[in-house]
Amino acid sequence: MKKEKPSKKHHYLPRHYLRGFTDSDGGFFVYDKHTGKIFAASPDAAFFENDLNTVELPNGNHSDFLEDLYTAIENQSWNSLDTIRASTFNTPIEPLDRMNLFSFLLFLHWRLPSNIAMADKLSSQFFREGNVLDYFKLLSRTGSAVPKEVVERVLNSPAFKKSARIILPFAPFFKDTNWWSNLAGWRFVYSGDENNWFIVGDNPVITRGESDHDPVDCLKEFIFPISGKILLISGHSPAGRTLPPDFTVQYSVVLIERARRFVACQNQSFLEALLKYHQLHVQYEKTDIIVRDLFEMLDEKGKNET
Repeated sequence: MKKEKPSKKHHYLPRHYLRGFTDSDGGFFVYDKHTGKIFAASPDAAFFENDLNTVELPNGNHSDFLEDLYTAIENQSWNSLDTIRASTFNTPIEPLDRMNLFSFLLFLHWRLPSNIAMADKLSSQFFREGNVLDYFKLLSRTGSAVPKEVVERVLNSPAFKKSARIILPFAPFFKDTNWWSNLAGWRFVYSGDENNWFIVGDNPVITRGESDHDPVDCLKEFIFPISGKILLISGHSPAGRTLPPDFTVQYSVVLIERARRFVACQNQSFLEALLKYHQLHVQYEKTDIIVRDLFEMLDEKGKNET
C-alpha cells in the first residue's frame, strides 16, 4: 500500500535499541547539553531529528525511502540484539549474533549526527577508482561507464550525500577479508549486580579516536552500550566479564563528553551525579584526556589478566 506522505520523525538511535535503557515504565531521563536541563522522555520522543532521512527526488517530490531501508536493515538485527541482551556472563555469544550486531553498528555509526559531516565528505570519493569506496559503481544500463559530468552531478546532489550513509557501512565487508577476526575477540561485559549502570548518548560508539572515520577500520577498537546492563568492548581480548565501578563512571563521563547534545539514563539521581563529575573535568580542563584514560584503564586491566 502506497504511503500518503513521507514520515518526518527519524530516529538516529532506533527505538528498539533505546528500550534497553528504560525503566520498568518504559521511560528514561534525558540530559540536554545545550540547555543544561534534564527531562523525562520515552524512546518515541528522544534521539531523533525531523526529516533526517528525507531526500528530494529529481521530480521535486520528497521521499523517505532511506528511512524504510534503515528499518528493513535494523529488523534483521533485533533478534540477535535481544538474544545478547538476555545473556549473562556465562552465555556464549554465537557467531551469527555477532555478525548481525556488527552490521547494526556499522549502519548506526554512519547515521549518527556527529558523523554526518564526515559521511558527506566521504561521499565525494565514490565512483572513483583506486580507493576503499570503489566497490560501489555507477554504470549505464548497458554496463558501460557514464559521462564524467553525470558522475559529478550525482556526487554533488544532496540526495546522494544522504544515501552515502547507507553505502559506507559495506566497506569492511568488501575491503577487509579478515573482518570477522575482530568480532571473534569481542568482549561482552556485564554489570556486576545486574542493575542498569550503563548510560546511552547520541554518540554511543566510543572509539579511541585513531580511525573513527576510516570506512574500513572505524569499528576495530571501541566501547558500545548494548543495554543498561551490558557493554561491548572491541579491541581488547582478555576474558574478563566484569569491570570495576570506577570504569563505569569513567565510561559515563566519556559518553557525556562525546555526546553531541543528548544523554539518557533511567536513574535521574545517578545521571545528576555523573554530570557533576563530568563538570569537574570541564572545570579543571581535563576533558581532552578522558578518552585516553578510559582506554588506558582497559589496557592496564588486560595486562593484569594475562
